[in-house]
Amino acid sequence: MPAGDRMHRLSGRDPLAAGREHQKPNYPSVMPVHRFSRVPQKIIGIKDASPYFQVAGRPIAGLIVAVLLLFLSGVGKLCAAESSLAILDAGPESSEDAPFVSNDYQFYPGDYLYFRFQVTGFAIQTSETTEVRKISLNYEITPQDANGVPLTPAASGDIKDELNPEDKNWTPKRRASFLLPSFIASGQFHIHLVVRDLIGKTQTERDFPFRMGGVTIVPSSSITVENFRFFRKEGDRQSLEVPAYAPGDTIYARFDMAGYQTSTPDNQYHLTYGLTVFGPDGKPFIQQPQAAELSTGSFYPAQFVPGNINLTTTRTSAKGAYVIALTVRDLIANGTYETKRSFTLE
Repeated sequence: MPAGDRMHRLSGRDPLAAGREHQKPNYPSVMPVHRFSRVPQKIIGIKDASPYFQVAGRPIAGLIVAVLLLFLSGVGKLCAAESSLAILDAGPESSEDAPFVSNDYQFYPGDYLYFRFQVTGFAIQTSETTEVRKISLNYEITPQDANGVPLTPAASGDIKDELNPEDKNWTPKRRASFLLPSFIASGQFHIHLVVRDLIGKTQTERDFPFRMGGVTIVPSSSITVENFRFFRKEGDRQSLEVPAYAPGDTIYARFDMAGYQTSTPDNQYHLTYGLTVFGPDGKPFIQQPQAAELSTGSFYPAQFVPGNINLTTTRTSAKGAYVIALTVRDLIANGTYETKRSFTLE
């Protein structure tokens, strides 16, 4: 049994090899052929005796060898032609060797995604002299978005093993894991698996869907701001329905930038944002024209980039309505987007 995966082990011998043990010719190096005749021989001495059959007056030993080699090569080709490659027992997992995830299970940005599969129906190359049975496969596993863009580098490998005569119906198993991108929006994704049989010259492929939870992003052709939310505390996950604070509180807000362009080959974005806060009297209360500058690249183009705002008020800050004027710039596309959000001090 191969050292790669200790799995099903069933006894059994190669039926072709077993059958050949009972197919010995009646004469050494001789196989019956059509239209042969026995050539009259003169007995001079035992050393001069010749027991060969002849065709058209010529020995046929070389012809028998050629026919035998052709027969053996034909058997090998037949095994490859009968390959019916298939993927089975495959799917995404939340942890290694866990049950396959359900259709409504959601992965999140930064999670590990685990995957396993088995292969059956591969061609087996058998040695007629040693009865060694070999398989040769390779595979490639790629998490992809709905457009077929890879989320991570593909995981690939070879499955090359020697099977003992007693190994029957053995199916190799392989596993892989992937770190999902940090800035990926919620939606439907899939794992694309390709398996190739190098002996049988066949290939099979399948897609295995999985869902991503988290941030929802509306596609945009230019820079925009989505999901602007106010929070009571910095680490809160639940946003405020009514952004009302008291003088002296810190105002926390988060938002997502989307629709920007990225540069090749590393999918790099380059964004800045600034803000001006206007008080109840309409005059600037806080001004930060260059609050942040963000630039980085990744294997998969980030579908959004988060931004955050922390505004400190004092106990003497005037009560009333305040307006945040937020300006976001895409320095690669030379685009600008402005939005306004309000909160109150009560």
